[in-house]
Amino acid sequence: MAPILSIQYLRAVAAMLVVFSHAGERAGVDFQIGAAGVDLFFVISGFIMWVVVRPAVTGGGAFLRLRLIRIVPLYWAVTLGLVAVASINHAWMPNFDTTPANLAMSLGFIPHFDPSGHIYPVLAVGWTLNYEIFFYLLFAASFALERARRLPALAAALLGLVAVGLVARPEGAIGVSVTDPIMLEFLAGLLLGEAWLRGRLPGAGMGYGLMLAGLAMAAAQHLGGWHSDAWRVLLWGVPALLLITGALAVEAAGQVPRLGWLRLLGDASYSIYLLHGPLVGPVMRLMPGAPVAVYFLAAAVVSAIAGIVCYWLLERPATRLLRRGVARAPRVATT
Repeated sequence: MAPILSIQYLRAVAAMLVVFSHAGERAGVDFQIGAAGVDLFFVISGFIMWVVVRPAVTGGGAFLRLRLIRIVPLYWAVTLGLVAVASINHAWMPNFDTTPANLAMSLGFIPHFDPSGHIYPVLAVGWTLNYEIFFYLLFAASFALERARRLPALAAALLGLVAVGLVARPEGAIGVSVTDPIMLEFLAGLLLGEAWLRGRLPGAGMGYGLMLAGLAMAAAQHLGGWHSDAWRVLLWGVPALLLITGALAVEAAGQVPRLGWLRLLGDASYSIYLLHGPLVGPVMRLMPGAPVAVYFLAAAVVSAIAGIVCYWLLERPATRLLRRGVARAPRVATT
């Protein structure tokens, strides 16, 4: 299956938004809206799972193996690499909790509270991967059903989990995570994927309108300072869904240009996402007194270059090698 360009472009946008968000934290600038890049990623993840998994994939185990090959090796490599750096000189990574228990749960994608009371693994951005892995487990379990029944079953499971969270108010890290309303963003992506496959997206004109509406909602939220984790799905998830739906509608109409550099950033978005955290701090320390705009640009450029190099030299070769090594693995389109 040929890559869907608008999705690749939006993956690049999502990764760079997260970079700007963390650069803003370092610089003392409010760019919290950049964290909405995660919401873009979650909707995209649900869409990709529903659209690119080919009929040849008949077993949840095969699907899960291929997804783990895509996600786990690089995450483990970056986490263990940073742990090694912290063990050499903890002052370089002062916020790293590298106790054996924390490291084991981090590598196992088990949500847990860190010493500051947040549900963060050793590599803080990995909190999103805990959600991804749980979603993959649900998706793999749905393969026990006929394809026509999978989407209703997944919708029921995700809605049910969120309902349990709203009623039971769990306090444990795992319970809090798997019942968080943010799980509904995966469901939104699944539903959008079904609309794409059935050719039920709006026309290009409406697509542009949806994109503008999503951007306007995000801008208004940012300028107004309206944010609450409890309402994240509405404040950030809905604009993300509008933006992605609009972009797909424009692509379905054949109006998405081919931009090689943006496609490359999209390909490298996972590497950029994992690597940028340890980079934005040193970039700021190397630029004392620089204007914020210059610092943001430098953080983005350094993160993008590091991510692209990692993608070319480590992520892509390792993924291809491991996929070839999976005996008789059903084919899944590369995402």
